[in-house]
Amino acid sequence: TNPLGYDTPLKIPFYPNLLTLDVKGFNYVLVI
Repeated sequence: TNPLGYDTPLKIPFYPNLLTLDVKGFNYVLVI
């Protein structure tokens, strides 16, 4: 249930706002 699966294309236009969430989520996935 990681939003990175379908949120990746959505985060492109909102990168400046979800940059922190992207890094946090990506690190979370990498840790798992």
